[in-house]
Amino acid sequence: MLGLEGKNLNNPFLFYALEVYFTMANEADIVELFNGGKPMRYTVADGVTIEKGTVLELEDPRTAKKVSGAGCAIAGIAAAEKVADDGSTSLAVYQDGIFELTCAAGGTATLGSYVRSAGADNTITVMTTLDHEKGQTIGKSLETGSNNEVILVRVNL
Repeated sequence: MLGLEGKNLNNPFLFYALEVYFTMANEADIVELFNGGKPMRYTVADGVTIEKGTVLELEDPRTAKKVSGAGCAIAGIAAAEKVADDGSTSLAVYQDGIFELTCAAGGTATLGSYVRSAGADNTITVMTTLDHEKGQTIGKSLETGSNNEVILVRVNL
């Protein structure tokens, strides 16, 4: 499997290496949470896997799923991992904090601009007219970035 049989599993460097190995691409990493991240519980499908740090799309009624494309209504950021077919149909979703998010290839975000989902790959881009009114806001950019650059975003949904 991973070749860990007979190894000292108390080694902190081993667990750091495993965390890096199993980390999702473009996940939203927590920098700072306000009000404990203001987690809100949403309904999720039992048969899906959702990694911690996934930007989630809002569906009716009060249901969250992985973002399916650019410009969807945003529920927040997954606060924990959800394993497929584990019997769980709810998930805590962060809605208040500062997160590291990745700009889409060809996407940009300027300091102070509002950003939205750029696609199903958990990336962001600057918002356009009316995106905010449609609930597509992920947050406010705290720095300028573009083309797969990781930037700080203030999420406050």
